[in-house]
Amino acid sequence: MELRHLRYFEAVARHSHVTRAAAELHIAQPALSKQISQLEQELGVALFDRVGRNVRLTEAGEALLPHARAVMAQVEAARAEIAERIGLRRGRATVGAPPTVGMQLLPPVLTAFNRQYPGIELRLHESGVQTLIDLLETGLTDVAVVTLPVEDEHLTVVPLFSEEMVIAVWAEHPLASRETVAFTELRDEAWVLSPQNYELREATLSACQAAGFTPRVVLDGGETDTLLRFVAAGIGIALVPRLAVQDASNLVALRVSDQHLTRSLGLVWRGDRVASPAARALREFLVERLRQEERVI
Repeated sequence: MELRHLRYFEAVARHSHVTRAAAELHIAQPALSKQISQLEQELGVALFDRVGRNVRLTEAGEALLPHARAVMAQVEAARAEIAERIGLRRGRATVGAPPTVGMQLLPPVLTAFNRQYPGIELRLHESGVQTLIDLLETGLTDVAVVTLPVEDEHLTVVPLFSEEMVIAVWAEHPLASRETVAFTELRDEAWVLSPQNYELREATLSACQAAGFTPRVVLDGGETDTLLRFVAAGIGIALVPRLAVQDASNLVALRVSDQHLTRSLGLVWRGDRVASPAARALREFLVERLRQEERVI
């Protein structure tokens, strides 16, 4: 059993999907499947059950996962200790963020960080809040941008900014000529939803419930940018942060008139662990740059 086997296994377990895990790991899907099969053969037991295009952990897989994450956390701790000895000339730091933040805010910020610290290798994880918290717990992410509040006594939280939630509709939608809409008017609309464990999904379901209806879901489970492409194609509507649609020319963002819907974002990291110089530099840089975004968008 090699470290890469555990890293590959953990990624597949976290995504419940081989193709998405392969994309994160930057390897081909067949190669990843082969590595998982090799690990299963070595252990003499199946680690995943295949369910359509998804996978789920077997009982043996559930037993292996915490051990794999513990080993990976120890490896990252060893790397951090070595990084302490060489300062910021070299190193590695990982940031996690929701897709909208990763797409709209982080590119210029991380580019500026790279120019200041060219020797530090950056890694990015885009996911929902719970997955990002799990990555912080296992040491696979140094710092993350998440939706607040976060209830975890081990996390240090620095509030960044708040933004308005809006209804995204395609340009030819009957509501597209308006600037505002009441959520109660959306009872008969078709909806697209984010995956499980994404705060955006829960925000949508809660807002619909407050308006007295259950949404009629026509598309369930895509990342935010993918969902917005479907909205732009006319399949349905979606509740999204204004940040997600600020540069979209083929979408219309409607303000919600009968509910106050916002999300607050903060930067979080494990306060009970010693961070590497690269990780400390990254989080200080992110606090400074992302707090400049502090506003209600």
